[in-house]
Amino acid sequence: MKTTVSIIGCGWLGLALGESLVSKGYKVKGSSTSAQKLDKLAVVGIEPYLIALTPSCVSVRDFFNTDILIINIPPRNQNNDPDFHEKQLFFLKQKAIENGIKQLIFVSSTSVYPSNNSIVAEAEASLSGKSRGGISLLAMENIFTQEHQFSTTVIRYAGLIGPDRHPGNFFSADKLYQGGRVPVNLIHREDCIGIIEFIIAENLWDETFNACLPDHPTKEVFYTKAAKKLNKKPPSFQHDEGLNYKIVSADKLVKAGYQFKYKKLLETI
Repeated sequence: MKTTVSIIGCGWLGLALGESLVSKGYKVKGSSTSAQKLDKLAVVGIEPYLIALTPSCVSVRDFFNTDILIINIPPRNQNNDPDFHEKQLFFLKQKAIENGIKQLIFVSSTSVYPSNNSIVAEAEASLSGKSRGGISLLAMENIFTQEHQFSTTVIRYAGLIGPDRHPGNFFSADKLYQGGRVPVNLIHREDCIGIIEFIIAENLWDETFNACLPDHPTKEVFYTKAAKKLNKKPPSFQHDEGLNYKIVSADKLVKAGYQFKYKKLLETI
């Protein structure tokens, strides 16, 4: 019997992930907030569901009748409600419990770590680490990791690059940017997908993993070469001192047995 995986949030990462899981023999259910995008899911073999968490939703057929639930939605506040995203996650937790889901993957971010001018590993997350929406990522993770009726693995992704997100387009040539000597923390979409598939295949539950390519060129070196790859004039960077940075360690993931598809960050461009 096929393992069923339900993905909340089939956007840039979720759609490609679902397509890859289908190709490997999983039954995949995927959600989108846009009715116009449902055909894209169906075309690649994903069973499509229209789900808008506002912050809850009406019961959606059998979407939550699944073996594994993957939560991949951005942490944003809406409707002038600072607790909007938290309510979404509590709703999903309750659905997981009600439907007897045993395994859950929560997509998080390396923004959970402070920039303390050092290498950061999984145990060093802080409640002060905020998403772009100003939401505490560790508190969001804890909604699931502190629940014992299912097993949760958290994946903290670094900056995402890949198709339609070429780093050569991230900076403009007509501006001067800070942090030319700051190391970058990025990961390609192929490895984002590979890591999730690895976790499922190896049954790595009740874990937290950093997902960042273990290669950290400086911002100036990497983005200069990325721009040139697109035949664009590269951006200019200041060699300012004293800027806080972090280097995200993927040692735990590598020790678990994951082999990155890209060994060097410059191979991704």
